[in-house]
Amino acid sequence: VKPYAEVPGPKPIPILGNSWRFLPFVGTYEIERLDTVLWRLHREFGDIVKISNMLGRPDMVFLFDPRDIETIFRSEEKLPHRPSMPSLNYYKHVMRKDYFGEDAGVIAVHGESWYKFRRKVQQPLMQPKTAQLYIPSIEESADTFVERIRKIRDHNSEVPDDFLNEIHKWGLESIAKVALNVRLGCFDNKASDSDTQLLIDAIDTFFSNVGNLELKIPFWRLFNTPTWNKYVNALDTIMRITQKYINQSMKDIEAKGVECTADSSVLERVLAFNDNNTKVAVTLALDMFLVGIDTTSAAVASILYQL
Repeated sequence: VKPYAEVPGPKPIPILGNSWRFLPFVGTYEIERLDTVLWRLHREFGDIVKISNMLGRPDMVFLFDPRDIETIFRSEEKLPHRPSMPSLNYYKHVMRKDYFGEDAGVIAVHGESWYKFRRKVQQPLMQPKTAQLYIPSIEESADTFVERIRKIRDHNSEVPDDFLNEIHKWGLESIAKVALNVRLGCFDNKASDSDTQLLIDAIDTFFSNVGNLELKIPFWRLFNTPTWNKYVNALDTIMRITQKYINQSMKDIEAKGVECTADSSVLERVLAFNDNNTKVAVTLALDMFLVGIDTTSAAVASILYQL
């Protein structure tokens, strides 16, 4: 077994380390084209690549062989340490610590805090019947999306330039049904200031800026940069709208006065399992939106393009 120091990767320079590689004009990697960056790293250095000496963040190790990825996951201990997304970690544990407290979720969280939150949501989420419960609503969202495609195609059967926004709507509609137990009506021609579009815009802003915050020199740790302010405002927007819908769901649940059963929604089960702690539900919804909408939308967009 070779030591960690021998993991191949781009060589850092004094003072700036490897951070300079992501700077505009002089850098060799474009943050906006991470797919190209990863392709180059794989081609130049092989199946295991390390980018070390990044200012303000730990080393990054990339695995390109699925067998290596499987080995890592199977070797993890009870409390895995995954120091990814320091900016989101800072938002949860410093900027909004008064809200999250010990319930910071599972994204950008590790160690004991990750484990405790996972235990709070694992049982309501991981039951086999949970997936079956949402098949009709997910199917409805897919059918509505297909009808939307038929409606917006031109005479050449091509979709408009902003089609990715439509895919985001489909992703949001599907995930919101699980996370918030609500149909947002994402394809109902909502206004630009509607909750639906504000959520989509906020999630897009989050992913548009997270790369700059994570890979460029982290001036945001010293003062509030414009990029950092956009990032925080986007997360605050997601939190505010999510809290609004969960509060409404709480009122509906209390009005029904029905005991939680195996047929209850994920939101109802999460609330029941955590003594109606809405913060747990909001944090879970935030994490589901951040890891679900953009990633799923990008995958679907790529598949549709290839087809």
